[in-house]
Amino acid sequence: MKNPVVAVVSPKGGNGKTTVSANLAVAMARLSAPIVVDLDVHFGDIEYAFRLQPFHRLDSAVVALRERPQEGVEHFLTLHPAGLAALCAPSDPVSADYLSADEAFTVVDALIELERPVILDTAGGISDFTLGALDRATEVVMVCGTDVPSVQAVKKLLETMDRLEMDTTHAHLVVNRSTARCGLSVADVELATGRKAALEIPEHQSLAAGMNQGCPVTESDPGSSAGAPFLKFANSLLGVDRNRSSKFGRFAKVDA
Repeated sequence: MKNPVVAVVSPKGGNGKTTVSANLAVAMARLSAPIVVDLDVHFGDIEYAFRLQPFHRLDSAVVALRERPQEGVEHFLTLHPAGLAALCAPSDPVSADYLSADEAFTVVDALIELERPVILDTAGGISDFTLGALDRATEVVMVCGTDVPSVQAVKKLLETMDRLEMDTTHAHLVVNRSTARCGLSVADVELATGRKAALEIPEHQSLAAGMNQGCPVTESDPGSSAGAPFLKFANSLLGVDRNRSSKFGRFAKVDA
């Protein structure tokens, strides 16, 4: 089983990056002990997606690691019952303004060294935090809607990665709201981006409800039409067979 570093990105905001990050983390927790880092430092909401009350956050972890490096980084994490852990964004935008990308990635790099799957949830656009995530990622998850601006944004992201000589062979297209009755079809998105969709997320009320309630659908209803595709995609990122027995988390059972 692999321990991927997964950057979840989308140049256009509102496409569902945090929904994807949260559901992938819970899905991965069936077989591993993933870590989610919220790099949307100004307005990140991973803590709400998982109903967490963090003691340490990314900015305080930077200070603690600088002052007490011998203590390591695992105790900065907030644990979730599903078997995952999270490092949440600063508590407010003012605190985030004092956090540089270079400082943040001293913590991220230390977490990667723990040899656990790491999911980096990023903000919309291409900031220094997003570029840092892309630079470290072994797998890039590009979240795209079925609207033209979203598709054009993904195309620009791929072009930017090419210009920066970043590896795009492990860039996975995720089409959110794939069953929406308005907008482009999945086939249209694939044709425009030149990528086959690795994950199609249907328009389903349980996804929005899960995020509002702090209970991702992969936790509340993993076998549903909304949850099951995440499980399959998570297994592919981990490099495991879909029938492998679970060893971690609250879903310790053999997958059907």
